[in-house]
Amino acid sequence: MLGKGYIRSLPCITIDSKKLKYNLEEIQSLLTEHNLKAHYATQGICAFEPLIKLMAETGVRNFADSRLKNLLKVKPYAESTLLTRVPMISEARGIVNKVDISLNSELETIFALSDAAVVENKTHGVILQVELGDLGAGILPEDLLATVHQILNLRGVKLVGISISLNTFAGVITTLEKIQEFRELIKHVEARFGIELEFVTGGNSGTIGLLDSEEFPLEINHLILSEAWLFGRETSYGHRIGNLHQDIFELSGEIIENQRKPSMPDGEIGTNYKGEKLEFTDHGLIRRIILALGAQDIDFSGIKPQEKGIEYIESTLDYSVFDITKYNRDLEIGDQVDFSLNYSALNRAFTSEYVNKVLI
Repeated sequence: MLGKGYIRSLPCITIDSKKLKYNLEEIQSLLTEHNLKAHYATQGICAFEPLIKLMAETGVRNFADSRLKNLLKVKPYAESTLLTRVPMISEARGIVNKVDISLNSELETIFALSDAAVVENKTHGVILQVELGDLGAGILPEDLLATVHQILNLRGVKLVGISISLNTFAGVITTLEKIQEFRELIKHVEARFGIELEFVTGGNSGTIGLLDSEEFPLEINHLILSEAWLFGRETSYGHRIGNLHQDIFELSGEIIENQRKPSMPDGEIGTNYKGEKLEFTDHGLIRRIILALGAQDIDFSGIKPQEKGIEYIESTLDYSVFDITKYNRDLEIGDQVDFSLNYSALNRAFTSEYVNKVLI
C-alpha cells in the first residue's frame, strides 16, 4: 500500500483490531480444548493500553510482562499479573506491592521478596524457572529440590509453580523430549514435598505445536504466550497456528527524499553511528528514497517492504535509505511505504514514542 500519508501521523503502526480479537478468541479456545491456562505477555506491545483494553474485552484477564512499569499499566484490567524477567533485587518491595507472581531463578532474590512481603503483610507468588538447555534464566535441575525446600520454608512467598523457558536466549527448540524431561522433574518435586503446583509452565508459544501430540504430558497446565496471538505462529519453527492472522500489524513510513544518486560514497570511509565500517557495491546511479524512519524507531532487520523492488540499504538513528531502482512505479515526496514486521521490530516500534499507533 503506497500513497500519501497525510491522514495519519507517520511513521506509524496500524493495528487491525478485528484480526487481533479473532486471534485472541481462537487461542483461548485452543487452550480450553487442551485444559491449559495462560498468561498473555504484553512486552511486545509495551502494554499499549488500547490493546490491553481490547484483550480484556475478549476475556483475557491474566497478563505477563518483563517490565514492572508495563504491569502497572495492565493492572486495572487484570485478575493476575506475572513478571517474566527475573526480578532485580532492588525492586523487591515494588514487586510484592504491585505484582501477583514473578518468575525467579535466584534464592537471594527470593529471600528479598520474602522479606519485603512480610513487611508489607502480603504473600507473593513465585514460579521457579528451571534451566533445560536454553542457557537463559533458570536454576540447574540438580539444584531444584534444594531450592524448592528453601522456598517452602519462607514466609511472605508461596511457591505457586515451576517453569521452563526455551525458544528464548539460545533458541533451543521446545520438543516433546524436553517437555517430558520437565514433567519428570515436576513429578519428583510434587512427590518429594507432597505439594500440587498451581502452575506447571511448559514454556511459551514454541510449545503450541506439540499440544496435539498424544505424548504431550497432561501435567503441563500453563503457558506464557506472546507471538502466538500477536503473529499467529508458534516460535519453534515459525509455523502458522491454524488459521490465525499473521498480518495484524503494519508499519508505515513517509518518503522525505526521492533522488538518483551514486551507489558508492565518495571519499575516505570511516565508521557510522554504530561504530561500523560499511561496505558498498558499485551499481552506478540508483533510484533512492529516504524515509523518516530511523533505527531509534525500528529494528530494520525485522521489517520487510510489502511490495517488491524496494531494498533496504542502511539507516541512521533518524532516517533510512532504500534502493528503488527495481521498483516499477513512480513515487513522490509524501508517499508512504508499508512494511510487515517481526516480533523484535514490533517491540522497537511500540517502545519508540516517535512511532504513532493507530487501532483500526
